[in-house]
Amino acid sequence: MTRGYLGIDVGSSATRVSVLDNAGRLLATTSAAYPTVAGPEGVVEQQPADWLVALEKALAALPAQAVEVAGVGLCGQTPTLVLVGADGEAVRPALTWQDTRARAEALGLADLLGDPVPLVGTALPWSAANMPAKLLWLARHEPASVERTRFLLQPKDYVAMALTGEAGSDPWSSKGICRVSDGAPASEVLSACGWASDRCPPVAPAWTARGAITQAAAARFGLPPGVPVSIGWSDALAQVLASGCYDRGSGFFFSGTSAIVGAAVPDVGGLEGLFLVPPSCSPRPLLYGPTQSSGAAVSWVADLLGIDTEEVASLAEEAISAPAFVPYLAGERAPWWDPDLRALFLGVSAQDGRAQFARAVLEGVCLSARHVLALVEAAVGSSVELIEVAGRGVGDCSWERLLLENLGVPLNLHDDRDLSARGAAMLGAVAAGVDLRTVAERLGDRVRALEPSAADVEHSRRRLERYIAAAEVGRAWRREAVTR
Repeated sequence: MTRGYLGIDVGSSATRVSVLDNAGRLLATTSAAYPTVAGPEGVVEQQPADWLVALEKALAALPAQAVEVAGVGLCGQTPTLVLVGADGEAVRPALTWQDTRARAEALGLADLLGDPVPLVGTALPWSAANMPAKLLWLARHEPASVERTRFLLQPKDYVAMALTGEAGSDPWSSKGICRVSDGAPASEVLSACGWASDRCPPVAPAWTARGAITQAAAARFGLPPGVPVSIGWSDALAQVLASGCYDRGSGFFFSGTSAIVGAAVPDVGGLEGLFLVPPSCSPRPLLYGPTQSSGAAVSWVADLLGIDTEEVASLAEEAISAPAFVPYLAGERAPWWDPDLRALFLGVSAQDGRAQFARAVLEGVCLSARHVLALVEAAVGSSVELIEVAGRGVGDCSWERLLLENLGVPLNLHDDRDLSARGAAMLGAVAAGVDLRTVAERLGDRVRALEPSAADVEHSRRRLERYIAAAEVGRAWRREAVTR
């Protein structure tokens, strides 16, 4: 029987599972969705129990395979805060990474704690999107929830606890709860947020084994008992692993609901507004930023125009040029970390119609990623010469044309639509005893290469300058609105 590995990605809208064989061939992939509940004042929550039901459905939908599952790996959305009681059950709905109710708390922490690097080990923005502000909000508004909580987990940690009975996390996914430099509790941060240090779970590298499938989990999920399960990683870093960025030292643009954009870098200092993933959390340092709207912006304009999301790129191709668009539809994370920023179109004329607006939104999504990469380049003093691209747009020739024109750099396109689940399966292989370098060589995704023309490079440069100018207009409008 073929030896294989199962990857589980507890994503923002669905749980995805992939099965790889020992040569990296994708044998099967399935997914099952769950709802997100949005409310006033920035509330965005999910029910942790729904993640387990989705995992059951996704696993049940896998076709029968002549494969021996030798390891299970996990990854998932972050930073999504899950409060877990001593019984292993969720205390309340999870506050997702999109939840921005803790704006006042974020401002208070910035004033109180100042530079996060000595406290957290990286330049974690004191943002409503990140965990410290969420923790402070809960301490202020739900003291009973705080009292009932045993561990502060991420979605993949909650699912892994259901599989193994063991609580744990990796340092990068739990940044702000722990210090990324050594995995110890971020005691000063937790104390300032009204939480005890022992609520931080045990922390270990993402690729190590946290335990094995229990008999109860085997019965519920249909997995073989005793199979090792990895600690797991954020979906972003799982994609970095699967895409080959660590080996090639390349940049990356992974587009889902939001986007993850950055590059493998030398071990240099961080940059305000971006995350520096240190060697304690990653095989190679990374400098990156998550944006707020990528696929979400495409869905928005599709709804506005009354078309399917798959039709937006072909409609955009009908336009030769378009207004500038800054995709801050729900605020922005990297590089501004301001939940109150808003999107804008700039340079609209009476001749602009559906195609121009479609093209403007797609170019804005690409250029927001190029903006982050430009900041990475400035920080390290060298150019990003290759970008790994996965997710939205890959496989659509109209989208791929826009990617080349607006990124202006050679691209490696990844056709695996579940690249994060592939990365999770690779972590499962390491947990099962395969060394990380061998896993990277054998199980990583294959690529298609695209080269930009000289015209594409020049187009990207000019469009980026215009985009940054439009972003500054948007930020100035925001400052003016605040002072009124």
